[in-house]
Amino acid sequence: MRSNIAQGWSSLKNQFYVVIILFLYHLLFGYFLYRLVNSAVVPLLQRYPDPPPTELSQILFYIEGQLDLTNSSTVHGYLWILLGMLLLRMFITPFIHSGIFYGLHQERKGEMGAFFFQGMKRCWKPVMLCYWIETLIVLVPAYWLLPKLYTIAMNGFMSPSILIQAIPWIVGWYLYRYVIHQIILYMQFGLTSDESIFSSTWICLRHVLSVIGISLILGSLSLLLFCLFTCLSIFWTGILALILQQAYPLITCLFKMWNITSQFNLWATKLSKK
Repeated sequence: MRSNIAQGWSSLKNQFYVVIILFLYHLLFGYFLYRLVNSAVVPLLQRYPDPPPTELSQILFYIEGQLDLTNSSTVHGYLWILLGMLLLRMFITPFIHSGIFYGLHQERKGEMGAFFFQGMKRCWKPVMLCYWIETLIVLVPAYWLLPKLYTIAMNGFMSPSILIQAIPWIVGWYLYRYVIHQIILYMQFGLTSDESIFSSTWICLRHVLSVIGISLILGSLSLLLFCLFTCLSIFWTGILALILQQAYPLITCLFKMWNITSQFNLWATKLSKK
């Protein structure tokens, strides 16, 4: 596990330009999402009762919000824009992943160079198919979970302690998503090479402890850095805090790429021993 993470770091350094591309990609979508939320949420918050609300005015505010969600054409317009952004992201992301996978396969063969855009052209079809299948499988439980979470959220406005009931459902959904993501990730390793998709999936299942271990170690490091950046931003407010907050998305992209390269090294190592 440690050797896979170390080799993953070496691969990451060879493809660090991809981390920059990922950072710019997430930064662009984050900016548009921020502008969308800012234009939709700020006017809503300005309608919050002032001076400090009574229980009746709070209830009226929440009722008005529920009515807007179901009847307001403006709210529906924002939802359609958000849906369009998500669909665009679901179309672009597989191209980026195909470039990453192809570059890793070329490195495994001993080739050196920037293969990212070449990989986008050659491998986007199987990667996009897997990405959409993964998204569909992950969203299937939403048919049952979203009504439950919506009911809990609406009741939570009146009694915030009720929101605790949503935690087991959200955690369960996240774990389910993680399992599906890791299986499809190893399937993509096989699809973008000359290896069997079934043997790639078997490697993931057979070495599941190593797969989880890599994710836990890198996830813990990422969380530790997040806590560190947040604490520094709280205690050292000013230009330093601004720089740290703007730099953290780059750290997130770095750890995301590091996880992919480490998992790929695990896959390649076990495949060579067969």
